[in-house]
Amino acid sequence: MTNKPLILLVDDIPENIQVLGSILKSQGYSFALTTNGKETYELLSNRTPDIILLDIMLPDEDGFSICEKIKSNAQTAHIPVIFLSAKAELTDKTKGFKLGAADYITKPFEDIEVIARVKNHLQAKLDRDKIDRYNKELEEMVEQRTKELIRKERESILAQFMQGIIHNVRGPIASISSGLELMETINNAEDICSNEEAKNEIWEINTLNKEKAMALMSDLDSMLRKSRDDHSEETEIIDLNELISQELNFLNVDLEFKNRVNKQISLIEEPLNIKVVPAEISQIIQNLIKNAMDAMYQQNDKAIFISTNKKAGKAIFTITDNGPGIAKENVERIFDPFFTTKPKASEGENGFPTGTGIGLRFCRNTAKSYNGNIIINPEIKKGASFVLELPLV
Repeated sequence: MTNKPLILLVDDIPENIQVLGSILKSQGYSFALTTNGKETYELLSNRTPDIILLDIMLPDEDGFSICEKIKSNAQTAHIPVIFLSAKAELTDKTKGFKLGAADYITKPFEDIEVIARVKNHLQAKLDRDKIDRYNKELEEMVEQRTKELIRKERESILAQFMQGIIHNVRGPIASISSGLELMETINNAEDICSNEEAKNEIWEINTLNKEKAMALMSDLDSMLRKSRDDHSEETEIIDLNELISQELNFLNVDLEFKNRVNKQISLIEEPLNIKVVPAEISQIIQNLIKNAMDAMYQQNDKAIFISTNKKAGKAIFTITDNGPGIAKENVERIFDPFFTTKPKASEGENGFPTGTGIGLRFCRNTAKSYNGNIIINPEIKKGASFVLELPLV
C-alpha cells in the first residue's frame, strides 16, 4: 500500500459521490470514481485500489454481480469490497458477505461510521499485505535453506561415493600392476612363445580391470560435475515425452536393442512439461533402459514396456522388463551405493553385463534434487519395473 491509500468509489448518484468524496478527502485518501460495471472493470485492469466502495444499485448491472466478478478474478480478489446501500435487510447483507464482501455501509452516510469502517479495513489490508510479504520472504528463505541442505546432502553422498570408488579402484589397479610385473617376468623368460597363452590371459585380465577402473572414474567425474552447483541456471522447461523419444532413437543405433527387443511404447498424448537439466534426465532414462537390457541378457524373448502418465502434479515414466526380476532380499538394497546384482568387471565373462553399483543410486539422487523420485513398482509380479516421478510445471 502507498502512503496515500487509493479508494475506488463505484456509484452513479451525484449526491453520494459528493458526500463520500468529501469524507475521503478529509482523511487524506485518494479516490477514483466509476459509475457502472464497465467503467469499473476497465479501471481495475490498469489500477489496483486499496478498497472498493461499491453501490448495489447501478445502471448496467447490480453491485452483487460486480462483486462476484471482482472476487473471481485472481488479480482483484484480494481487494476489500464494502457495499453501499439504502437497504439494510439481513438477506441483502448475507448475500453480499457470501459473495466475498468485507463490510456494509448503509445510507444515509454518517461521517464517523464511514471513516471508522474504511480505516479498519485499510488497516486489515495493510496487515494482510505485511503477512503476505513475510510469507514470501519466509518461502524464499526456506527455498534457499532447502537448496543448501540439498547441496550438503550431495556433498555427503559424494564423499561416500568417492571413498567407495577409491576402495574399488585400488583392486583393479593392483591387479593391473601385478599383471604388468608378471608380463615383465614372462618376457624375460627364455621361452617366450611357450608363455603366449599366459600372456593373453594376463592381457585379458588387465583389460577387464582397466575397463572397470575407467567406468568407476567416469562415474566419479559425473558426480563431481553434478555436485558443483544446484543446476538452477541450467534448467529449462521440456516435455518428458520428448526426452524419452530422443533417447529411444539414440538407443536404436544399437542393433541388439533395435532388432531383438520387443518394445511396447505408450506415451501420454499431452505434454509432460518438467523444469530440469535435460541431459541429466536423459541419463536417468538411458540408465534405466540399459539396466532393463542387462537384466534380460540371457533371454531370447526380450521385451520392455515403456509408458508415461501424470498423477498428482507429477510426470510419471515407467519402464518394465520381462527379465528375472529383483530378488526379495535385494529390493531394500537396490539403491544402496555400490550394491549391484551384476557381476563385477573382474568377474564378468562371455560379455555378461557388469556393474559398479553406482548408477541407480545416482539416478535416484538426481531425481530427488528436482523433488522427484525413483521407486520400484510394487505391482509387477514378473520382471522388474521402475517408476521415475518428476514435478510438472
